[in-house]
Amino acid sequence: MKNVTIRDIANKAGVSETTVSLSFQPNSRISHSTREKVLQIAQDMRYVRNTAAQNLRGGRTKTIGFIVNDINNSFYNTMSRVAANIANKHGFQIIYAETEWDPEKAIEVTKNMLAKRVEGLMLSLSEKEEVSLELIRHTKTPFVVIDTIPQSYKGPYVINNEIAIGRIAGEHLTKLGCKKIAFFNASKKMSSFSAFTLQLQGLKISLDTAGIFFSTEDVYYSGLTMKEGAIAFRDLLKTKGNIYDGILCANDYVAYGIMDEAERNGISIGKDLALIGIDNLEFSALDRVSLTSIDIDYQLMTSIAISNLINSIENNIESSIGKILEPKLIERGSTQDFMKL
Repeated sequence: MKNVTIRDIANKAGVSETTVSLSFQPNSRISHSTREKVLQIAQDMRYVRNTAAQNLRGGRTKTIGFIVNDINNSFYNTMSRVAANIANKHGFQIIYAETEWDPEKAIEVTKNMLAKRVEGLMLSLSEKEEVSLELIRHTKTPFVVIDTIPQSYKGPYVINNEIAIGRIAGEHLTKLGCKKIAFFNASKKMSSFSAFTLQLQGLKISLDTAGIFFSTEDVYYSGLTMKEGAIAFRDLLKTKGNIYDGILCANDYVAYGIMDEAERNGISIGKDLALIGIDNLEFSALDRVSLTSIDIDYQLMTSIAISNLINSIENNIESSIGKILEPKLIERGSTQDFMKL
């Protein structure tokens, strides 16, 4: 079947092709009655606009690149939806790509995005990203970094207060009466990333204030998945037994794995062991899970970042935003029933 064109609509409506094109622009000079007539005919003829071609003719692509570490992670799904909704309202489309936490892949992904002439980039950095950032800066492409930044980073960002994440968790565990606390970190390779080092720093600050001894031996490299969390906790039980009464996990997925393994070993989460995750994923609120978690407002973070980026693009200005969002504790069953000593 032949695709319907602007010329076909113009012939049907008895107007010029220019009039048809202008009818698709809400603020054009076309009268309301003419616009309504053209749009109705376009709908009846099942016309689909080729916005990509129209944008290119105007020297625009109206696309924004969104580079994340792991698109399968639940909070990235949330961020993607928010970014797409806001971008669409401004006539932009989002192109997604993931780095899988690999700096080398991040460079290739960035090159691909720039080759597609995206008009802006929203980045969730996997650290050691200087090459990627230099590529972006060299092309003068507007960008904003979200979620977390390397300590040496200089540029626009909307991020979490990572130190506060660890501090809030530590304060909660000590108030519960926990005396022996562990941090289930990311993998050993990723543990040097600023997000995890700052979370650990915040945890140490709170424990030191409470007079709770904590050492490097209380840090376990568990990765970021439920399976890895279960394996790390299983190994801990085999080698040291259930020596901890409080654990902070690098994310909720690791906490889920610990919950599952604890149940297999007759350990009651929330009574024998106080457990805290990070991210406050949707599943954490389920009664069966009921995981205490540090809530991060990813919707607000994305909304601020994408709106700022679009403003930079449309007004041809360099972003100077530097926003740090504060986390909050969501207390649930995994700590609420803890038996205070």
